[in-house]
Amino acid sequence: MTLVLLLLALLGYFVLAGLFWVGSRGAPMRARIAGVIAIAAAAPVFIWFGGFSERFTAGQCYSNAFEAVAAAVERSETPKVVAAQIRALPLHGYETECAEVEQAARRLSAADAR
Repeated sequence: MTLVLLLLALLGYFVLAGLFWVGSRGAPMRARIAGVIAIAAAAPVFIWFGGFSERFTAGQCYSNAFEAVAAAVERSETPKVVAAQIRALPLHGYETECAEVEQAARRLSAADAR
């Protein structure tokens, strides 16, 4: 998937550079070349911003997981056991995979419901 996105970004760069080249007809050659170089210099920055923003928002979906944890705590008659299970949830700051946390929280909720 990452390779596909990188190839699309490269294609996007060529499209932007081509549009700039066509749109700057009549401008001095030095200005046209400087414009293409500016586009090339900016491309990695925008690719990095896109990757960072995607990764940042991927870990921000804790609502369902917290609801499952709250339900497990609510049904629990052994708070120390539930507290230990909550501490064992796979939370890793901004690198947390939401799907893993939701899955673990559902298991926590299901285990305590028995």
